[in-house]
Amino acid sequence: MSVLTVKTQPAPSHRTARRATVLAASLGLLLAGGGCGKAEDGYLNLLALPEDCEVDKTCAGLVGVNCRSEVDGPYYYVEGLSGRIVATCGGACMLGPQPEQGLCVECPPKEWTCK
Repeated sequence: MSVLTVKTQPAPSHRTARRATVLAASLGLLLAGGGCGKAEDGYLNLLALPEDCEVDKTCAGLVGVNCRSEVDGPYYYVEGLSGRIVATCGGACMLGPQPEQGLCVECPPKEWTCK
């Protein structure tokens, strides 16, 4: 009599699931034709982020994009599907809130409900 062994693949980790969510949002952005990759235009293309920027976290449809905020670079909160920048924070806030330029008004934005 022989014994049948079945190998199962481990369940995806939380980190893998998070990456898949960001990838799906980025794909939606690409297919919608939104986002041009320039933060100055009020949009970021999550598939072609500016140099020194990386996706940091996701929460409630928003994507946190860190552009070296630890060394005074900006941190963007971006709508995952449209690429629209909801808030600019991080090193951009060194001079305090600048509502006329849309900088550092609400960091993190109220839409960011995760801790």
